[in-house]
Amino acid sequence: MRWPFFVLFFLILSCNKNNENCLFRPKPIVSINNKDISDTISLVFIGDVMGHRPVLNSFYNKEQKTYNFDYLFEEISPLIKKSDYAIANLELTLAGRPFTGYPRFSAPIELAKSCKNAGIQILTTANNHSCDRGKKGILKTINKLDKIGVRHFGTYLDKEARKKSNLVILKKKTIKIGLLNYTYGTNGLPIPEGVCVNLIDTTQMKLDIEKSKTKGLDKLVVLLHWGNEYQLKPSKKQRDLGDFLYKHGVDVIIGSHPHVIQPMEFKKNKDGLEKLTVFSLGNFISNQRKPNTDGGALVKLRFVKKNNLTKLLPPGYFLTWVNKFVEKGRNKYQIIPCLSQKPNTSIKKLNYFISSTRKRLAKNNIEVNEILD
Repeated sequence: MRWPFFVLFFLILSCNKNNENCLFRPKPIVSINNKDISDTISLVFIGDVMGHRPVLNSFYNKEQKTYNFDYLFEEISPLIKKSDYAIANLELTLAGRPFTGYPRFSAPIELAKSCKNAGIQILTTANNHSCDRGKKGILKTINKLDKIGVRHFGTYLDKEARKKSNLVILKKKTIKIGLLNYTYGTNGLPIPEGVCVNLIDTTQMKLDIEKSKTKGLDKLVVLLHWGNEYQLKPSKKQRDLGDFLYKHGVDVIIGSHPHVIQPMEFKKNKDGLEKLTVFSLGNFISNQRKPNTDGGALVKLRFVKKNNLTKLLPPGYFLTWVNKFVEKGRNKYQIIPCLSQKPNTSIKKLNYFISSTRKRLAKNNIEVNEILD
């Protein structure tokens, strides 16, 4: 078919690179050596998964004598599944019955299964509750997570397992992101002989970081169980440890333990490299209802690799809130994104959490903004 010259001229002028229907759309650049191709990977980091007894009880079916926590994640799951990888802090053991809450947690495996169903593929296990049920608790938690196909790191069956699995590597196309996990302690409980729990020990951490540099990583993320509970600002110890880790090559620090959201700081060092510190993500699942403890943050990171250089794009976060309400005389829980308000919410508490957290983070965050869509 021959087209009149004026028709062709009009079509060419009307086309641009954003016009998907353009007959003369430029072809994408393809290069064998990948110099002109950019790869991306997205990660979402999630706060404390707690197993307080009232939460466990609310998801128990007395007739069937079973647990199912899927409803807890129903509203937040679509948001989690938008990322390539989702990582959360499992602040409990899967040690079996009797199921108990604070101070020594043991939750049913169904809670971890529902985490997986919601899109959480990876759980950190080094925290102050790792040893709540002793050696058996550590072993059972590891074995049960393996059985249901959830990756985990921070605690290990033995030294050999730690050697093989201490560094978790997340891959997508040409990008490799490494993860390490450590805790300040285990509530004074001794670490049982034979098993391993990663403690915050700068000598060992330096060795782990140096070893990670032999794995061809693009970026290294360290997840720390640190800081002071219920404090809205990081301590000097947190900042000092962060400086130490960045000095030795860490790119991102994600914190947990305080059970409240602490500031997030995205900076560039003197060499122009991006460094992100999220001091505390707060609670993802819990029965804590005091101000600032009834919610948390999901931090989303996107890494882009082009010309063999990987950069962290400006990070953002979502606020989440644990909606606790009574239905048919029974407590119910559901994690909701603060983008919307669902029926049965304690509106006053929700509004306080949103307004106070936004005000505080707007004041104290550095180049990390809330995602509202």
